[in-house]
Amino acid sequence: GAILGLAGCFMQDGEAIKKDGFLQGYNNQVLAVILLQAVGGLVVAAVLKYADNILKCFGNALSIVISCLLSASLLQEFVPDLHFLMGTVLVLSATSLYSLGLPQEVVLSFQRMSGNKSKMEDMEAV
Repeated sequence: GAILGLAGCFMQDGEAIKKDGFLQGYNNQVLAVILLQAVGGLVVAAVLKYADNILKCFGNALSIVISCLLSASLLQEFVPDLHFLMGTVLVLSATSLYSLGLPQEVVLSFQRMSGNKSKMEDMEAV
């Protein structure tokens, strides 16, 4: 990937790179984006090493929701609609249920309804 990218750079902008250098046009904003992408890659690797795939998916969903909300409030580039709000509620609910587990009252009501405690004990362990 990097070799082909470099070859494409020199084929497209070879003269400008020879004249002004490879980092022409880089400013603090560009460097911040590069740094964030690099740190993001390391965070994904750490999450997959020390947590699991499901937590990574929840993290991605939450980051999308937070990015959209920040874009709507700070940049006024995104206007949330009903579908976005419903999706946000589902993401937050799923994340809460996964991290906190089912409330004890719900587990007990499932036990009473089914009469089978072994399956509910398995659910409680999760």
